[in-house]
Amino acid sequence: MRIALGMVSLMVTLVLVAEMFTGYPSDRGELVRHHHAQVAHALGLDVASALSTGGQGAPQLQRVLADARAREPRLLSASVLDTQGRVLGQVGNHQQGWHLEPGASSTLDNIRIPLLVGGQRWGEVQVVMQPLYPTTLAGWLREPLVHWLAFISVVGLVVYSLYLRRVLRHLDPNAAVPERVRTAFDTLTEGVLVLDTVGRVMLANRAFTHVDGQDAKALTGRDAADLRWLLDSLPAGRRNPTPWRQAVHDKAPVLGVPLHVVRAQQPTLRLVLNCSPIADNGRVRGCLASFADVTELQERTERLRVALEDLGASQKEIERKNEELTLLATRDALTGIFNRRSLMQQAEQCFADARAGGTPLACIMCDIDHFKSVNDRYGHGGGDQVIQGAAKALSRGLRLHDFVGRYGGEEFCVVLPGSTLAQAREVAERLREDTAANLGASLREHPGVRVTMSFGVAELEPAMADPASLIDLADQALYHSKKNGRNRVTAWRTDDTDTAGACA
Repeated sequence: MRIALGMVSLMVTLVLVAEMFTGYPSDRGELVRHHHAQVAHALGLDVASALSTGGQGAPQLQRVLADARAREPRLLSASVLDTQGRVLGQVGNHQQGWHLEPGASSTLDNIRIPLLVGGQRWGEVQVVMQPLYPTTLAGWLREPLVHWLAFISVVGLVVYSLYLRRVLRHLDPNAAVPERVRTAFDTLTEGVLVLDTVGRVMLANRAFTHVDGQDAKALTGRDAADLRWLLDSLPAGRRNPTPWRQAVHDKAPVLGVPLHVVRAQQPTLRLVLNCSPIADNGRVRGCLASFADVTELQERTERLRVALEDLGASQKEIERKNEELTLLATRDALTGIFNRRSLMQQAEQCFADARAGGTPLACIMCDIDHFKSVNDRYGHGGGDQVIQGAAKALSRGLRLHDFVGRYGGEEFCVVLPGSTLAQAREVAERLREDTAANLGASLREHPGVRVTMSFGVAELEPAMADPASLIDLADQALYHSKKNGRNRVTAWRTDDTDTAGACA
């Protein structure tokens, strides 16, 4: 009712203002007819007066017609005729505007005035007036009616638009929502906005007002883009167009938009915005925007991430410690090569692979010559340096799949997978030459000292039950090298007829 009263009041005001500015509406036809009659009557009197005073002189009659046309802008043409139809005076293009047949009655724009002399008809005055309505576009544009309609249309459009926008903005849609629906709407833990197609807030629940800080009624009618905190919290690529406008435009949901809400003197919030169009028979009527508070979830996720990073760092540290422990458990502390236990484990694996694959396997046992005298002369420190030098020399003289270990004291064991006795003897000879030439240099503080090593070589035989048997044969061959003068290589060979074996 208030809207209807307001519209009526505006219409009445517009009509009154339009009449003030344009002079319309009025009974224009009657006014024009009366005016034309007055003009024609006055002209008839003037013509009659001119005829009675000056006779039928054309100049005087022509001057009367010209003065009449000059005084009256609506007078297009006029002509004075006698009873025989002869033209006595004329002004304007009378033949173009005169359309009455002889004897026909006058019309609004074609007026016939009879001239009487002595009670007898003498002639007539024919007057052509401007038509009531124009016949050209330019004429219509000058019409007060057109001015009045244009004024009503333009001003009415502006005034009604402003008025209805103001009314609809303050019209509370909450009044049309039942209380039970409003209660259910407010119990939602997520903030919810119901927006129209241009993004104005129609409904807001309590959870959203807690975030925004304004009452639901204060939010009604406002453009959601005017909420500065909401616009600033959107990602840079989501501000134009906003997610709710995009959902309405594309007629498709826009989901999972992260919001980072920073408010003065209030905790920072992490929200997730989801926008879904509200459609009715295929036509989008608005948008439903929900705001899920994931602040606590984000904080838990961040704490979990930090905990996982710490756990990962701890795991890496444990792995590093395990590697150190493994190294300590498998490597000789002095030389860094395999200790005896790891050496035997590796040898057992190679022994099993050689048995399963039928491939050769060789072993080299070596020992530092006169090591006790080295210890006695250069001390245990010098002896350690020689042992370290021997380990380095043996390691750099092997292939990638060969390995060496400290068997005990100054004794070393080299395992050569896939090598025959002859190949192993060549390797041992190369190692002997290298150690003989360079091992003495391990005693850095005693240049010129010569230290040699003796080598014993053995090959896997069918009768061997374990790698210890192979190592034992290589050790016996080493014993023969030491017995026969040291700094030499001895290979163990088993004779076909002598099971006790022999060395060569």
